[in-house]
Amino acid sequence: MRFSFSSWSIWVLVSAGVVALTPLHSVRAQVTVAGRVKIQEKSNGSTNDLRNSVVALVPLGGGGGRARDTTVSVAMDGRVFAPHVVVVTPGSSVRYPHGDPFGHNVFSTERGGSFDLGIYPSGSGRNTVFQKLGIFAVYCNIHPMMTSYVVVVDTPYRTQPAPDGRWSLAGVPPGRYALRVWHERTGEVTREVEVTAEMLPLDIELDARGYKAVAHKNKFGQDYTSAGVRY
Repeated sequence: MRFSFSSWSIWVLVSAGVVALTPLHSVRAQVTVAGRVKIQEKSNGSTNDLRNSVVALVPLGGGGGRARDTTVSVAMDGRVFAPHVVVVTPGSSVRYPHGDPFGHNVFSTERGGSFDLGIYPSGSGRNTVFQKLGIFAVYCNIHPMMTSYVVVVDTPYRTQPAPDGRWSLAGVPPGRYALRVWHERTGEVTREVEVTAEMLPLDIELDARGYKAVAHKNKFGQDYTSAGVRY
């Protein structure tokens, strides 16, 4: 799946944290990086899905902490994936528990992250592991309205905003980072930033004015013909 974007800016507020000093060693205080995501909409419309954005600080030149593998759960209930977007590190496992009284078939055809969990019954769940970096769209082969995303980044400094777009990342060592901000209706934007206690505020503004919804194909690359079928 490909995305496009046209304009953006980034807002980051940095405040110094407090750390204990080790004798005979120079220690750089970690900081909290915080900000707010905003999205430009068509006809100045309002945004109600800011929580589906992803914000990540990826250290440049090595260092900055080791990203740990995680396990997360994306529930299926009422023909909806919840949460709609999750952000994990490479090697992480995503479990899809099934809570509906009919069948689901979770799959992705994204390059480097394709999988097919098959049809399985209510009350059970199946897992898949994401090894590659990237943005992976995940669907149900039975219900075309079911869409979700797994965003895989190689950094422990990652988060998703609150409903009002505000976000924060604590314990970030000073240094150079790639600030990556993604939303399904804008694509990903990246900017190199220097994290210091003296950073000036910047703004994060994504542009969704050119977004057009396009129906996805089923796992066979064909149009859906059985929307809403119950198993």
